[in-house]
Amino acid sequence: MSFEISLEKLVYGGDALGYHQGRAVFVPRTLPGERWEVELAREAKGVWHARPLRLLVPSKERVEPPCPYFGGCGGCHYQHLDAGRQAEIKRHLLVETLRRIGKISWDKEIPVHVAAPWNYRNQADIKVGRGSDGGIELGFFEHGSHRLHAVDICAILSPRLNSLLRELKTPAWRERLAACFALELFADEADERARVIFRGSFSSSEGELLGKMALESLPGVVSVAVEGARPSRTFGETEFAYRVGEFRYKVSPESFFQASRFLLPELVEAVMRGGPLGAPGLALDLFAGVGLFSLPLAGRFERVVAVEGEPGAVADLAANARAYSLGNLRAVGVPVSEFLRRFAERRPDLVVLDPPRAGVGRNSLRRLIALAPAEIRYLSCHPPTLARDLGVLVEGGYQLDSVEMFDFFPQTFHIETLIRLTRIANR
Repeated sequence: MSFEISLEKLVYGGDALGYHQGRAVFVPRTLPGERWEVELAREAKGVWHARPLRLLVPSKERVEPPCPYFGGCGGCHYQHLDAGRQAEIKRHLLVETLRRIGKISWDKEIPVHVAAPWNYRNQADIKVGRGSDGGIELGFFEHGSHRLHAVDICAILSPRLNSLLRELKTPAWRERLAACFALELFADEADERARVIFRGSFSSSEGELLGKMALESLPGVVSVAVEGARPSRTFGETEFAYRVGEFRYKVSPESFFQASRFLLPELVEAVMRGGPLGAPGLALDLFAGVGLFSLPLAGRFERVVAVEGEPGAVADLAANARAYSLGNLRAVGVPVSEFLRRFAERRPDLVVLDPPRAGVGRNSLRRLIALAPAEIRYLSCHPPTLARDLGVLVEGGYQLDSVEMFDFFPQTFHIETLIRLTRIANR
């Protein structure tokens, strides 16, 4: 079913919102003030999600997307909008989400950290599948589906990763990837050295051949992991490292690490800035990953307890602490919820939270509030769960001191937010 609709505003998630016969309709790749002919794609939770068919009245803010795959590939959402305007809209959406979900009215300044809007990703998950001719194709999923959209180049990947993508798409490599369902590409901070992870189903000999050939022929590749072989193996450098500031972090194939290369040092500096930093005392780094914040915290606090529930990441965290002889940094390998249930030392000086999209959650936050930390720094990648969690913290006696936004992922709807909170006296 197709119909015409006028779009009113952008919403978190990348779509624009309009109304048809009293029903809310979300349409991707459209802008407020535009009128479109659209087609109903699906209905969920009482709202319609529509597919744009024909632009009838364009917005004055619309720009020509530079990527030929925009609209087919589902990786980007905002290429039809100037990058500077994207950041302004994200700031507005952040404020609106804090108010709507967390009941927090923030009318003070929000510094917005931006960098180059293209070629910024240092990590990519490439999907592998077969095209209509039966040949191997590489690319990303289409918007809202698991259909492969083949690409030859990606405008938001770093130059090193694009060179690897081009090489992997050559006839010499394509059929070697027949047993793969995905690849992960990861480049270092200088965009010079890279790691490739092949994921699929391989025999031991197939996995060994794939790993050795990748080391020999792929430009800049110094480490190769083959997952799904029997057994899984790593070839070349077994410890791939990424430098941020004064620290080099070991990042194993199973560990998460930030995927935007330009703003990462600025983010670490922002998390370390001001407050009780530099004073003796205790800091907790919860959802610590491989130690991005734990290591610099250890240089500023008497004791740091870093908590990470993923086994591979906590092993990297412990190794990174040993590499710098940080005896005051203790790595704890349990889920944060379990740690907070057992930890009984009250009044830590600082708590850093860097949870995944699901956020921290009410029960864990109540246990954290019972510890009465003097200051909390919450880094979020998902405004809705951030707003929900901040509502709990404010209710528990904390006040927001500052809000900063990092546009880590231009051309997409994703927002990174850093919030500083302090405990209200006598609470």
